[in-house]
Amino acid sequence: MKGLPLAVSLTIAVGTWWAASLTFGAMLVPTPASVCRELGIMALQLETWTTLAITIARGLTGLVAALACALVLGVAAGSSPTAMRMITPLVAALQSCPPILWITLLMVWVGTGSTVAVTVVFASVFPPLFANIAQGCMALDRRLFDMARLYRIPKVRMLARVVLPGLAPYLLAGLSYAAATSWKITAVAEFLGSSTGIGAKVFWAYRMLEIPRLFAWAGIVILLGVALELLVIAPLRKSAETFTGKIREQA
Repeated sequence: MKGLPLAVSLTIAVGTWWAASLTFGAMLVPTPASVCRELGIMALQLETWTTLAITIARGLTGLVAALACALVLGVAAGSSPTAMRMITPLVAALQSCPPILWITLLMVWVGTGSTVAVTVVFASVFPPLFANIAQGCMALDRRLFDMARLYRIPKVRMLARVVLPGLAPYLLAGLSYAAATSWKITAVAEFLGSSTGIGAKVFWAYRMLEIPRLFAWAGIVILLGVALELLVIAPLRKSAETFTGKIREQA
């Protein structure tokens, strides 16, 4: 019975899709069957997998770069009010710029290609990662640090037993959002500023009025985000919460 809600949701979604196709015509809204058939054709083409690899590499590069910077600056801001006052305005300014503005500026400065997609992903996912990590640092029990200094507990052990478990839920919550967002942002950047990748394929499907293929590529973007959340982020988040609970019980 656990899968019943999911089955009901999928049934409603597919039913609504079919109704939209019947209402507006298959030219504008292709049927689920035609999109699935297109996906089957694409799965047999090497170009499809190359395109996926390009988009995934760009998204991961931007995400990893943003995570590395967010860890350094987030820990600094969460540990020091002065650092928080210095860094927060810069992060707020970065967050206030919409992706389309970054894409336009980067196309002017560096032309089209991977640099545009990677930079836009970084600019889009860095602020929420930074905010979560800084919040996690501020939520750590300062008395534990005082006890560590009093009993001269090694910093490496303190980091492994207190800091990382305390940060893990905040970090993974931000990473979950950032990972899901990065694929969408990458596709948008490729649509406007690249000749390769999923976004570029969506653009050419639109230009050539290949609507079933356009829907197929859109579905692939969604499936990538869902697969990442279910197979990677959710298990990590659950493990982090369990580990954090054990550490708090021992404390």
